[in-house]
Amino acid sequence: MTERGWARPITDASWADLDPREFERFRRLVGAAGSRADAVLAGLPDRELAAALGVAGQAASQQGTAGPALLPEALLLFGRPEAIRWFLPWHEAAMQVLRADEAVVNDFFHWPLFRLAEELLARFRARNTEQVVRFELVRVQVPAFSELAFRELITNALTHRDYDVPGAVHVRWADDRIEITNPVGPAAGPPPGTVLAGPPRPRNPLLVDAFRRAGIAHRTGHGIARAVADQLRHGLAAPRFDHPAQQMAVAILPAASADLAFARYVAGRERLGQPLGRAELQLVTALRHGQRLRTAQAAALLATDRSQARAHLVGLLQAGLVQVGGDSAGRTWHLTDQVHRDLRECAAHVRAQTSGRHPAAPTPTAPSGWAIPGGGPALPHRQRAADGG
Repeated sequence: MTERGWARPITDASWADLDPREFERFRRLVGAAGSRADAVLAGLPDRELAAALGVAGQAASQQGTAGPALLPEALLLFGRPEAIRWFLPWHEAAMQVLRADEAVVNDFFHWPLFRLAEELLARFRARNTEQVVRFELVRVQVPAFSELAFRELITNALTHRDYDVPGAVHVRWADDRIEITNPVGPAAGPPPGTVLAGPPRPRNPLLVDAFRRAGIAHRTGHGIARAVADQLRHGLAAPRFDHPAQQMAVAILPAASADLAFARYVAGRERLGQPLGRAELQLVTALRHGQRLRTAQAAALLATDRSQARAHLVGLLQAGLVQVGGDSAGRTWHLTDQVHRDLRECAAHVRAQTSGRHPAAPTPTAPSGWAIPGGGPALPHRQRAADGG
């Protein structure tokens, strides 16, 4: 596989290896996503839809008749599980729930990617928990893990993995983290999150484009940056990224207790039309915990250069959130007294809301639907069709 995905079709694959119900799943996703998706695709017949996504074309046979030329991405998006196992044996995903050193759930799948995304997201929603704090009359739901962050990391793992490398995409839900690992090639570059700015560089552009046009991922890319921002805006720890082995990338959502006061503070700013962006959330969070930052430290935190980091800090200065100090080593940035007062006030409101109530464990998120809206349940296994469909 090259940086641009597979260049050649699978010559032995036929239209019978694709499942019409997976095309229907794609259409449901497009309809549910509204403006986030490419609505034109929902009205196309199966073959035209595959062609519009760039995963199928026409190829002439030795008998002179035209038939579908299926790229491997066509099977990954719409294939029957038995065809995927035959043509793409290294495609696999696993959901594991760990208690101490024991796996209480250990399920493996060889499903097409949209079905996999729905299943993994639905299982996440069933296990995720949340707490509620109030800002004035508004209920602010604070999850144990950001669903948006999990969705972006799953999308990243499924669409950016190297399908020429053995191994599975693993989702491991342990007591202290959710860990998502995916196989990558030896020339995969830096792990996600080390470069949060700049244009996205997808390893499998056709898969990434299909997820964006279905409305699952954002059309502009930068899903990692959104995952970081949504964790922080809920008062949660930012995702961590690693590349511990030559052919493995790891993303971790830490299971740290939410800072409910900060979640309320961020929600209040959003209600006033003053939201904090990803970089601002990173900087304010770091300043809350470390008291002061130098410009070079801010640049390292944001994975950018000093000029861009200084621009973000100046923006916070103009918004009245930070002020400039200094010592013998040079300029430092720290939160203003007003921000500290606002955070103390938010903490007092949170304490007042929880006082007098018996402490209780956070409740699971209500399973009001699938994590991909309108996606529906995973489709049952279907026998391979005898004809070309």
